[in-house]
Amino acid sequence: MNKNPRILKGYTIGIVLLFVGTGFIPSTAASVPIIVESVTRSGNFFGLNSNIAISWNANVTEEPIVPRGELRCVELSMMFWVTWGIFGRLINYLLQGQQIIMKLSVVDKPEWCTTTISQGTLSVTIPRFENNYEIVHTYLTVMVDDNAPAFELFPVTIQAIIEPLHGPFGLIPVMQGTTETVNVTFTVGYKPLLNFDLPEGNIIETPPLVQVQLPIGITNLGNGITIVENEVVSYPDGWTVSLPPQLVLEVDEYKEINLSIIAPYAFTDEKSITMSFTPHSFDNYSLVGQTTIVSVIAYYRPPKNEKEYTKLWII
Repeated sequence: MNKNPRILKGYTIGIVLLFVGTGFIPSTAASVPIIVESVTRSGNFFGLNSNIAISWNANVTEEPIVPRGELRCVELSMMFWVTWGIFGRLINYLLQGQQIIMKLSVVDKPEWCTTTISQGTLSVTIPRFENNYEIVHTYLTVMVDDNAPAFELFPVTIQAIIEPLHGPFGLIPVMQGTTETVNVTFTVGYKPLLNFDLPEGNIIETPPLVQVQLPIGITNLGNGITIVENEVVSYPDGWTVSLPPQLVLEVDEYKEINLSIIAPYAFTDEKSITMSFTPHSFDNYSLVGQTTIVSVIAYYRPPKNEKEYTKLWII
């Protein structure tokens, strides 16, 4: 005589509940290697134990993230499986194929970091056998702000949660829930950024054979200590023109340097002088930013005669 499957299921669960009151017996579940270190948690000695392991491609996270650069997208792989308690085989038979919700979230990150998980709620199913894996995927997107310190190593803490699954009347957990927390670690890249200011303008009077100086202000708006390499790119023949060759700036620091100019004898009219400024990382000189070109005009228009010269001064 065939029995209704629902009645069989009720009998089976009743037997399980009867045995639950007899005491706890250590689980015989086989150990499973975890890809990322798990949080220690108690198991369900009678039913099922849920397990999560989170992994990603380390090559994607090793490249430094430049502030305000492109978004860094990391594929996260969530591996789900169950292990059995003493009645795990029976309960697994009754629950196999049932959908379970896995929730993912970012629980910790630096304040200058912006993160997004493309899909925070994922669905997995209880497998047919113990230690059978199901893998689901989502994406973690990370961006860092301009004020993120260069070369800073920082973690983004990801948490995955599966809630317990309870039996009749919601009293007895037939599958233990689990929480997996991992750190996805990134490095902030170096972003060189300079701001230039000419307090006295970019035009300077240069009488012949008289040394004059034009101040040039430089501010480090980047996210790391910066060496600025300075060079006079072009100036007229016969002139003496110089700049300090190098300048070191802390983050947000402002300093002034002087462009020194000596025009030759009998110079009149105006000439152009061109300078270049190139930022390098103080900690890694090979990291170099864009060169900035600054040009100034040097001029001198002497009076035609002494009378006219005096007249100019009276005016």
